[in-house]
Amino acid sequence: MIAAYIGLLLAAIVCVLIFALAYKASTGYRTSRYQSMMRYGKETQAMQDRQDLYRFGLTQPLRRDRSSWQTIGLSFGTMALIGSAALWFGPAVGQGGLSIIGFGLPILALCYICVSSSLAEVASAMPTAGSLSHASIVMGGAKWGRRAGWFHVAGHITMLALFIGGCAYLSDSVASWYFGYTPSFISFLCLAVLIAVVQALCLHWGGVLINWLHGAGIWMQLLTAGLVAGAILWLLWPNSYSAAVLYQFNTASFLEHVRPESYLVGLLLLMKLFLGMDGAAAGAEETLEPRVRVPWAIYLSTAYTYIAGLILLTLVSLAAAHSYGTGGLMLSASGASAAQGFDWFVRTAMTGWGGSWLIAILIIVSLGASGLQSMSVCARIMFSLARDESIPCSRWIGRVSSEGRITSLGSWTAAAAAILLLLCAQLWWNNETFIGLLAVSIVFLHTAYAIPIGLRLRERLQARHGGSRGEMEGIWRDAPWHLGEWSQPVNAIAFCWLGLSGILAIAFLTLDAAIAALGLGLLLALYETWFLWKAGATTSSSEIRN
Repeated sequence: MIAAYIGLLLAAIVCVLIFALAYKASTGYRTSRYQSMMRYGKETQAMQDRQDLYRFGLTQPLRRDRSSWQTIGLSFGTMALIGSAALWFGPAVGQGGLSIIGFGLPILALCYICVSSSLAEVASAMPTAGSLSHASIVMGGAKWGRRAGWFHVAGHITMLALFIGGCAYLSDSVASWYFGYTPSFISFLCLAVLIAVVQALCLHWGGVLINWLHGAGIWMQLLTAGLVAGAILWLLWPNSYSAAVLYQFNTASFLEHVRPESYLVGLLLLMKLFLGMDGAAAGAEETLEPRVRVPWAIYLSTAYTYIAGLILLTLVSLAAAHSYGTGGLMLSASGASAAQGFDWFVRTAMTGWGGSWLIAILIIVSLGASGLQSMSVCARIMFSLARDESIPCSRWIGRVSSEGRITSLGSWTAAAAAILLLLCAQLWWNNETFIGLLAVSIVFLHTAYAIPIGLRLRERLQARHGGSRGEMEGIWRDAPWHLGEWSQPVNAIAFCWLGLSGILAIAFLTLDAAIAALGLGLLLALYETWFLWKAGATTSSSEIRN
């Protein structure tokens, strides 16, 4: 019982931290120099937002018509509560036992709340579609900006491949059960291509409808989570396994204690629940009052995912123990195969509905919606990088339509890159495709998050030793979402966690993630060399003409 009390105390500490940081950010809003113009109307606020972009040398080519709820949808949908739970809950429990929910999830939330707070401060200070890269440019120069931008977009494309692959796998399984055929690599790949094309077409023709879909995606995930949780609660009440099984550090078989390295792998697998929290920042230039709404979207989506995920996964854990019994859980969830975890999670969720296919269909739809939101985020990050001429084909990817919308070339590029990445991962890792993609996305995104946070810590350290605070000091001071004196320790915790967890993902999931990071760094170095050569050739041509 002592372990259970400690677990409950840990969960309570996370909730207290969520409220404390939110209160501190609210206090920072009142003491900042920022003055909201929303009380004078949307047009006046839009003018202020346009002026904020001018401060960073950017114009306003995009329409600002996205609401707060739709902005939250970009982060909440990219984090994908339902899709991440369906994909990784089974393998995580197989590695770390049911205590991975009782202790592991609050530990992850404790660290990622600090990360989301740091990213929220960056988004409030830099209200652009590429806030991470632009903050890195101001604090560290163009090279650091390109590094942050490339790892950022590569991480989101890897997550998009993960969503498309997961949706294709589950759709293939359901279709094979219904139509009676044997799933194969060909059927999986055909469905993955179809899903990617449908998502790209939605972004191509969606227009205003896409903003509505971003907001509706939140309701879809919450509806699915509510149906699963409610049905399981009805099934288990009043007889079920005690919640104490979540705090005993037993394996999935309940026969022995879990090993520390296995528990660590389970923690790494559950990280997907929190990856993509920065999605709202990609839509900053289409959101009214982004300096306030975007940071709150980043922060609250992390908090909501933790609370909803803790409730949902606790009930699913108890349902698994109740349905499979001692020993049966081990046979269903052992190992780290995400494909097996899909089947196991869906079967467990369906027990509350008497085997109804409604839950499986809702999970597929939720995965598809998360993929759509992830592709939208990829397109907007590429738009920001193309505007800065930091990626190839910038002239075409950075185009804006006459209606003030990002053109669909970025969406099609992201779809093609995700399918190519999924195909290469399938050929390279075979049965461990999803594990490899998760490890790569952790390393890429954590690197992108750590660069501006680390540069800010370096700036503070230089100032403490008598150096200049730099151009960013006034920007941090004027940002309406900031933590004041709490900012530095929160940033330090976030930076250490990002670095440590990235190293652990390489060591315990796959070393190929480090190879992928080195490969991306080599591609960036080649692009920078070509870019400098091109700039030099252009300068020489101009001098000759003159």
